[in-house]
Formats: sequence, C-alpha cells, structure tokens
Amino acid sequence: MIRLPRIPMAIVAFTLGLMYAGFGIYWSPSYLNPLLGLVSVALYLGAIAVTIFAFKSLQIPAWLGLINLLVATVLPRIIEDQITPAMIGTYATWYIGGLGVLLGATALRKQVYFAWGGVIIATAEILLWEGPENLLRSGWIGLVVMVIIGQAANLGLQQSERAIELANQTAAAAKLAAKRKEITRESQVLAFNHSVPNVKSMLQRTIAQKGKLSEDDRREAMLLEADLSDEVMGGALVVKAVIRSARLARLRGVEVYLMDDGILSQLDPAELEEIHHKVVDVVTNQLSGKVTVRATSGNRWHVSITAYERGARVPNIDWKF
Repeated sequence: MIRLPRIPMAIVAFTLGLMYAGFGIYWSPSYLNPLLGLVSVALYLGAIAVTIFAFKSLQIPAWLGLINLLVATVLPRIIEDQITPAMIGTYATWYIGGLGVLLGATALRKQVYFAWGGVIIATAEILLWEGPENLLRSGWIGLVVMVIIGQAANLGLQQSERAIELANQTAAAAKLAAKRKEITRESQVLAFNHSVPNVKSMLQRTIAQKGKLSEDDRREAMLLEADLSDEVMGGALVVKAVIRSARLARLRGVEVYLMDDGILSQLDPAELEEIHHKVVDVVTNQLSGKVTVRATSGNRWHVSITAYERGARVPNIDWKF
C-alpha cells in the first residue's frame, strides 16, 4: 500500500473546495431563498470534508461514494430554482465547480463509478435547466476535467501500488534465493569437511604405496573423487537416495555427473522429491555410458537429465522438467 503525504494533499484539495463554498456564501443573498443557498453550502462542505479527511486507507467506502452521487443529484436541483437567468455564467452556479472537486476526490479515492455517475446526473440537470447553449459557460468543462484528473491519479496510484508490490515480491524472492544458496554452500562445506578424513586416508595410502595402488584402491579413489565432485557441485541433488544410486552406477562403470547451480533449493519439498525420484530412476537403470544431471538458471525447465549408452551418439534419455 502506498503511503501518501495525506495532510498536505488534503489541505490543498479542501482549500480548493472552500473556494467554491466561499462563492456559494457570497452569492446566497442573491438567491430567491438565501437560506437554501446556505443549506446547499453546508451540505457540500460536509460531503467534501468527509471525502477528503475521513478514513486512513486511500479507498473510501461505497456508501460514501453513493452519498456523494446523491449530493451531485440534489445540489443542482436546490440551487437551480434559486437562480435567475441573468446569473448564468457567473459564480452563482458555484456548485458546478464544487461538484468537480467533490467528484474528483471521489474518483481519486477509488469510487470511480459513483464519481462518473454524479457527473452524468449533474450534466443532465444542467442541460435541462440552462440548455445546451449555456453548457460551456456554466463551468461544466471544469467539472469533467476535475473528475478525469481524479481518475487518472487513481489509475496512476494503482499502477504504482502494483509496481511496488511486484518489486517487494521480487526483492523477497531474491533474498530467499540468496539465503537458500547460502544454506546450500554451508551444506556443501560441511559435506566436504566430512570427506576430508577419507581424502587424507587415501593420500596417506597413496604415499605409502608410492603411487602404485591396487585395482581396488584405484576404484575407491575414483569413487572418492566422484563423491567430492557431487558434494561440491551437486547442491540439492545430493541426498542419500541419489548418492546411493550414483555410487552403484559408477561401480558398473557409468559416469554420473550431478550439477546444481543452487536453483533447486528454491523449489518446494514435494517438487524436489519428485526430481530426486526421477534422477534415481534414470541412474539406476543406466547400464553403461554417461548420465548428466544439470540444474541451471536461465532455462524454462528446472532440471535436465541426459543419458548416453556407451558408444551411442544419440541419447537414450533426454528429459527436461
């Protein structure tokens, strides 16, 4: 929600409304019934004061919009009977400009339909009383322009609210993604530190044997290298089920590569579990060759799984989801 500097804006709008009320007070003694002129001014001031100053949110209630429409209906009927034809074109018809301020404020405060309904009704009454030839002299153009300005400001505020909301959502998502990446990195560091003793043991064994490792030791070293690669590159793909299936596949001679740029940490647990299930299914059923699992940003999909049997030029599996 946009926080507007309400007090300065309200004072400016109300001052403009007071100007027309002042015209009404000034011309009331010239009316056939001056008391009705003053009553009209009081009715107008009450409606515009509530519309401008009441309610904390930008949108006023529908019932207040309806009241303003009724004021726009009643005010011309009261005053028109008090004005002589000679007063047409003077500020004796102050209520037309006053209704522009009232209905413009109504449109600004998100009751656009009531505002334009008031314009239509007031226009019809002005035409019936003053005639089409005096419409442009009556201040009617100012009435319409004020409501257009109010609606334009309302639309601008709505667009700004949507833009701010979208920016807040984007910032929150970026912050959450950064946090998840940080958690992933911490998990990778912990996993790597956990593997350090195994690496140290293998290095000591290699040094003791002067690099002449047995076949079992070579296989173990290759598996250890693959495990380290998974822990550093695998991100959210590194779970027990995936690691277990990858290790068994490597023992069969299948090359398995797990790469996650950190985007999988942004998924829901149910989505991530489904991806793990698919990866396990592909790796488990691959008999030879190579399986590559990539989770990279900038694509329409979250994960791609590509599998080639040994010697094949065309993948036997090429999934993107």
